[in-house]
Amino acid sequence: MSSVDSKLYQYAVKTAKEAVALDNQGKKRQAINKYQRAAEILMQFMKYNKNPQMRMLCQKNIEEYVERAKILKSHLGGVSPRKIQQVERPSVSGVDDSEASAVSSEEQELIDMISSTIVTESPKVNWDDIAGLENVKQAVREAIVLPIAKPELFKGARRPWSGILLFGPPGCGKTLLAKAAATECKATFFSASSADLLSKWLGESEKLISSLFKVARLKAPSLIFMDEIDSVATKRGEGSESGGERRVKTQLLSEIQGLKSTYDKPLLVLGATNRPWDIDNAMLSRFEKRVHVPLPDMKARAGIFKIHTEGVNTELTDEDYVELAVRTEGYSGRDIANVCREVIMLPIRELDMSGLLESSDEEVNVRDISLKDFKKTLKKVKPMTNQALIKQYNDWAEEFGEV
Repeated sequence: MSSVDSKLYQYAVKTAKEAVALDNQGKKRQAINKYQRAAEILMQFMKYNKNPQMRMLCQKNIEEYVERAKILKSHLGGVSPRKIQQVERPSVSGVDDSEASAVSSEEQELIDMISSTIVTESPKVNWDDIAGLENVKQAVREAIVLPIAKPELFKGARRPWSGILLFGPPGCGKTLLAKAAATECKATFFSASSADLLSKWLGESEKLISSLFKVARLKAPSLIFMDEIDSVATKRGEGSESGGERRVKTQLLSEIQGLKSTYDKPLLVLGATNRPWDIDNAMLSRFEKRVHVPLPDMKARAGIFKIHTEGVNTELTDEDYVELAVRTEGYSGRDIANVCREVIMLPIRELDMSGLLESSDEEVNVRDISLKDFKKTLKKVKPMTNQALIKQYNDWAEEFGEV
């Protein structure tokens, strides 16, 4: 079994276990979705795996999952919507029991439709977890946090932005900014990637997008975060574009354009991209506020080194962190994080290569990491963003961006 096959099979097993757990909890609709998803993944797995015993096992599991889904559907068909509400509770996080009882059966179906595809979470990321980017943080606060936290201030002409786009080099904290904003304003946070929204089934992607926005309006105040939005919003009319992709873009455009957001129940869409120049112009116009998230400056780079060496014994002084910041001009936050992870492993690697980790009973002393370790590692770990790409972001920011 290849590594791809193995991952596909493991994903099917994981999904099936989630279905059984939901089934045991009495969450029939969600269990049905999971059983069907597990069956689909196994069918995909069988296309690539030719082992007869494995195929026979998968076929048996598929039949069991489909049959169980049918049984659960028949149970739902014989129960009134009012009875269903008494038995089940919505799975979207941040909804308490009093809100759950007010959800209709149609709304419950929408919630179930996206529950297995869209990750709805309450992020626990604070502004302090993001070093530097003070101007960007302020722009995000004004565009996202304040309209949700103080809706009475954003009425009439001072209405909040409905669409915000974060763009910049990879690894500069766009996703962290979105999570920190959602944490501070205590909004329902919907995190949807292109892989979540695109389905191989005809019409399923449009349905998922429509359901996502309907549930977000239902659970407002809400923040819909769409990472790597360029992958689902590329310029229309290109040769490689299929009919299904065009319909998905059209559906997404109409949903963002038709946002029904009131001052007391705001709904904001936040997109993030590393390739803003690939986004369709019509989609770009929906994002009224565009925020450039650049590479970290020297002060921010020193802060990132401190964040990613926290809890590890070091010999570094404040002057050493400044020197590291100087040496990492052009590095992104992710690049610096990778450097720190490599350095932190050096003492462990030395102990392992000397044979001191072979005995589990012996007490091991791990040495402190030093500036010398970082200098050695920086010779091997290079930044992923080159000057030509930085210029491209800056040029695009001058033409379209605002911060």
